[in-house]
Amino acid sequence: MNAVGIKRLLYAEPSKVTGDLTPAMLKSILEDSETEEVTNVHQDTWSMDESEASVTRYNNQLTKKPYRQSAELGEVTMNFTIGEYDFKTKKNLMGGEVITKTGGEAIGWKRSRTYDEIHKCLMALTEDDVWAVFPKGAVVTREAETDGATGLAVVGTAMEPENTAISTEYWYYDSEVQAASSI
Repeated sequence: MNAVGIKRLLYAEPSKVTGDLTPAMLKSILEDSETEEVTNVHQDTWSMDESEASVTRYNNQLTKKPYRQSAELGEVTMNFTIGEYDFKTKKNLMGGEVITKTGGEAIGWKRSRTYDEIHKCLMALTEDDVWAVFPKGAVVTREAETDGATGLAVVGTAMEPENTAISTEYWYYDSEVQAASSI
């Protein structure tokens, strides 16, 4: 496994992850009609990063050598810019509201006057068929210039879910997900 590049990128409501994420549960979320797929990631903007841990070492005063340490883990993020999108996607990942005509046709978007805290289950399939999943990703999106156009620059940070049975991050081979029985 190399976890190279990005082949697919989807998001869903974190409530879809109801327990420890198994291949079967992931398959079920992927097949759910409410799961949204990002269909355009602007060239070379996809990355998955983990910041370095902050480590404090404590020395034995007698020997002047470290004898214990404490650490605060770094943040794990999925980063990408959506180059082509619709108003629904903009609302889902930035907050605000879709402006509609009578009958529901989307004709615009308006920014919220307050901060909208947004959480999504983020699911990324790499080119070598590995799923990386944040069951609860804090999504912060901004408008960003991308080669002459305004893209949606998204940073999704893995957060600790309220349910202690759920981890902050999962990785599975796609073959295991596809072979699983949906729940």
